[in-house]
Amino acid sequence: MKKVQPFIEIMTSEVQLRWIHDLQNCLRSPWMDSFFKAWNLVDSLYFSTLVIALVWYLWDRRIGIWLFYLLIISFALNKFLKVLFHGPRPCQIDPLVGIIYSSSPGFPSGAAQSAAIYFGIVFFECRRLLYRSLAAIFAALLCFSRVYLGLHYFTDILGGLVVGALLIVVYKKLFPLLEKQWKLIAFLFPFSLLLLLGTSISTTEIYYVFFALLGVAFGLITQEKIGVQKISSLNIRIMQLASVILGLSILFVIEQACPKLVFLWSFGEGYWLSFLGGWLVHKGKQLL
Repeated sequence: MKKVQPFIEIMTSEVQLRWIHDLQNCLRSPWMDSFFKAWNLVDSLYFSTLVIALVWYLWDRRIGIWLFYLLIISFALNKFLKVLFHGPRPCQIDPLVGIIYSSSPGFPSGAAQSAAIYFGIVFFECRRLLYRSLAAIFAALLCFSRVYLGLHYFTDILGGLVVGALLIVVYKKLFPLLEKQWKLIAFLFPFSLLLLLGTSISTTEIYYVFFALLGVAFGLITQEKIGVQKISSLNIRIMQLASVILGLSILFVIEQACPKLVFLWSFGEGYWLSFLGGWLVHKGKQLL
């Protein structure tokens, strides 16, 4: 009991807040602020979509599909846990540490969950030490940036890493078992997610996630029905990736201009990512 009590004491928000103050006093500068503010972009829908597209078209299609669904599960679970625990962020308790401010709950850290997922997938899918090392550095910087910016306590990061590690277990153990029933799961998953999210996120976010998942499901089915063969040419796959990124960027801009039709744009984004963006390049090369 005596050993547990000091650990509980140093994990209190007051102690951790002092740590963040000390950390910022040692490291803060205009350059460091700009550097870690840039890392805030990593914890965004656009970055996650870019990573999924890169993995899907340049690395391995199966891993890209699994990564997409794993990040969606991570997003939903993080929203649910934030509402459940409703832990404040350092920047909400003390605005002086808030280099960036967020009004949402802090525990667990969604960025730490993503960091654990990215590192876990690279660790299990890549044998080269260089790639594993780069993934570890990336994950560490992402987690550290959240503390430096005053967005998370260390315990928020620890909680996010634990959740992310558990999701990697799902990726390794559960996903292969479900692969044979992927068609049924692809269409049931959006509806199941609605039940999990409930009132955890806004109506707009619910519609966005739901219809994006339906778009991906229809894209996967379409590709199977058409019977598109695996592309071995790196040049074509790069062109497919460019087509996917360009199309998604246009849809993101349209979505911001006309948010009332978010269900239409999000469905289009899912369909473009999973099928149409790459298929148009493949079909165009065949015609030429």
